[in-house]
Amino acid sequence: MKRSLFLLLLGGGLLIASAYAASPAPSAPNLHELMKNVVAVQTQVIWDAGNNAMDDAGNPDPSKMKPADWAKVAAAAGKVKDAAQRLATAPHVMAAAPGQKIEGEGATPGAFGAKEVQKAIDANPKAFQAFAAQLAASMDELLAASKAKDAQKLFDVSGRLDQECEGCHKQFWYPNEPGVP
Repeated sequence: MKRSLFLLLLGGGLLIASAYAASPAPSAPNLHELMKNVVAVQTQVIWDAGNNAMDDAGNPDPSKMKPADWAKVAAAAGKVKDAAQRLATAPHVMAAAPGQKIEGEGATPGAFGAKEVQKAIDANPKAFQAFAAQLAASMDELLAASKAKDAQKLFDVSGRLDQECEGCHKQFWYPNEPGVP
């Protein structure tokens, strides 16, 4: 009886260990893909909603936000938050897949290519993670604004997003671009 219990436990342990060994380690998030296909697309949804909800003087006008608009903002903020959290918590971020060019690479003076972006991230991963964490926190604010139907908060946070994005881009994507302070 003791022997069969031991063999049963040993077999179960081996099964669990083999399942763990067979499951692949999570891959490093691809920054280029997340920025191009998630963050850029979804932040544009947020900016468009915020811009469409302004009166003629440029002030937030809650009456211009319909339930569908709030739903779009919430969905977009959720997608950006997920992407930002992946970037903020990943032990390693891949600037782009091997051989993949990033936007502006080779065409925009002063813009880094994928290899330079990777070097910049690797040189200061904590700063990169901090930018990603701040983006995720801003998405939390937008989710709360959507839930509360708070047009002023939408206006404030969507306006701040440009500076948040620019700060990260200046450090990790185009620090040498002419004309960028």
